[in-house]
Amino acid sequence: MRKIVKICIVIVEILVIWELGSLLLQKACLPGPMESIQTCFGLLINGEMTRHIGASLKRIVLGTLWGTLVAVPVGMLMGYSKGVNRYVGSLFNFLYTVPKVVFLPVIIVLMGIGDLPKVFLIGLVLFFQETVVIRDSANSIPEEISRSMEAMGATSWQKMYHMVFPKCLPDVITSLRSSLGTSIALLFITENFASVSGLGYYITKSMDQRNYNQMYAAIIVLSVLGVVLYSFFGILEKKLCKWKLIECEKN
Repeated sequence: MRKIVKICIVIVEILVIWELGSLLLQKACLPGPMESIQTCFGLLINGEMTRHIGASLKRIVLGTLWGTLVAVPVGMLMGYSKGVNRYVGSLFNFLYTVPKVVFLPVIIVLMGIGDLPKVFLIGLVLFFQETVVIRDSANSIPEEISRSMEAMGATSWQKMYHMVFPKCLPDVITSLRSSLGTSIALLFITENFASVSGLGYYITKSMDQRNYNQMYAAIIVLSVLGVVLYSFFGILEKKLCKWKLIECEKN
């Protein structure tokens, strides 16, 4: 109940600030919140924005999935195996500092103008961000625990599954939540390159047409999409990492 109250308070504060800004500025580029919200509901009811929501949601989900599915094993191996980290770590650290978004034109040239380059870039950025978190998490496992499992006859795969993966799982979900803003920003950027669908495309198209109510309506939907995904990862963490929550309550 407290969470719902807090969310309602935040929404009211945003609407008040938005309304005051609109009244003070008195310009077409910043309409009032009620006008934009009405436009948003109208676009959702008539289905005009539905396909753009579907396109954006598909891209961000697929990009997040492939980035995470690759980052988990790579990060675990780099963090747990000193040999793997010795040969791959330096190259990874170098590539990590390179801004991946600058390769978007190259990726589009190589992969075409469909969903693939957009999904690939989102996943690529998430892969590097998550791998760093997972590597550090796996690297922080005390040596005594590993030796104890070896003494009990555990194989390398068993140690990975029963020791390294549970240790890294909470950090994987945390990194997903913290990287969500980056993912949505990348989604907006990629949908402005050779695209005819998606919320990023719709926002820019509405801005070019000076249809500011539609522009803010799409911004509202994109913001809500981000909040929903962030909440989803929070629920996922509670379901999959119950032991972590128990530890936090004890502390």
